[in-house]
Amino acid sequence: MLHRRTSFCILMIVGLIITFIQMWLFNKPANTNFKDIKKPIILWWNDFGFNGFKSCGQFICYFTQDENFLTHSFLKAIIFYGSSMEYRNLPIPRGKNIQWGLLHEESPRNNPAFVYDDFLNLFNYSSTFSRYSDIISLQIPGIDELTSKKFYFSFEKKEILMKQNDLAPLLYIQSNCDTTNDRDDYIAELMKYIRVDAYGSCLNNRKLPESLQIDHLRTLYDDEFYNFVAKYKFTLAFENADCEDYITEKLWRPLIVGSIPIYYGSPSFKDWLPNEKSAISVRDFSSPKELANFIEKISINETLYNEYLSHKLIDKFSSLTNERLISLYRDKPKGFDFYDSLNEFECYICNAINNENKNRKYMMTRKQLNCTQPISALTQKVNPKNKWHNWWANGKCEAKLLAYHVVNNLKINETIFSEETARMYLNNKC
Repeated sequence: MLHRRTSFCILMIVGLIITFIQMWLFNKPANTNFKDIKKPIILWWNDFGFNGFKSCGQFICYFTQDENFLTHSFLKAIIFYGSSMEYRNLPIPRGKNIQWGLLHEESPRNNPAFVYDDFLNLFNYSSTFSRYSDIISLQIPGIDELTSKKFYFSFEKKEILMKQNDLAPLLYIQSNCDTTNDRDDYIAELMKYIRVDAYGSCLNNRKLPESLQIDHLRTLYDDEFYNFVAKYKFTLAFENADCEDYITEKLWRPLIVGSIPIYYGSPSFKDWLPNEKSAISVRDFSSPKELANFIEKISINETLYNEYLSHKLIDKFSSLTNERLISLYRDKPKGFDFYDSLNEFECYICNAINNENKNRKYMMTRKQLNCTQPISALTQKVNPKNKWHNWWANGKCEAKLLAYHVVNNLKINETIFSEETARMYLNNKC
């Protein structure tokens, strides 16, 4: 599930096969004539998603990235990919009864308006990391990957590796130094009380093996990197934003390899763990010093340590006690994959616009993208020196202004929009 590049290649191959079969079934050439399409059309506003006829159960829709279809009489919906969404290029005026869908599996760091209802209310369908989305795009590995011992090192083996390689009990790898929650401040304070091997660009006291330094983003999903992480007893797993259900590979990677995650991020992350003792939550401790003392206690006691690795040490079905995860694996034993979610979301919208509720008045809300305002992981207070604090507040102005433009069918001029947003922010009009 986490090997995205492999998944993407497979998806593309499968997509080509499906496209060929569908074109053959409908006797349509690759360059289907614009006027000949008589099926509901769903337009991807970004260079993303499926192209061509697609069968979704009993219904068939035509998906395209061609903006010329904005004028087509069979256009029923537009899907936006949040990470590449640009305000200045929204399809305004919005056609009457044209449904909007939002696919956004990332945190809203790159698009602050996403955390406010004014903007979210513009969308009729959602696929986000939230459990409340129409189609969830949360990353969760399959049960076999989660319980496999492929990368697992026993407590005894880790003790030996720590002595041989002079390893700290805790691993920290993070190259994004600009975060909403000031996670490096917390780690720096933690390092005063317990040893941490920090390999990132922000906090660094050790160098990665040379083979892992080349094309670092690619190697994050390689077996070599997994084996590297697996040698450590604990892994510090801090997300770059704090949102309900926003859980990334930062948590899943240590769980997969058998290194206990020390987690900070989604307040609801425990709802997705194999069991109640699969990870240690930073929020359960009043200070880094208290957390360090607890880790030290676990680190030297094999019995206590192994209690956190029951998903590796016990039969894969017996070790899972989280009913939410058990229920998920009944339907999806391979977990959630982003590209599977993308495919499901396309078909969800296709089915919705074909059935009786095609003109439903449902709107997205913060329930589908619930992120708290940026606060320091160390102090649990707003840090006025953190630029993300102002970014968050400015996003509220953007959300209001965007909603005003879309509802009133006003085209967006980027310069004027930026000036008006700044004016609203300075005058406290958000």
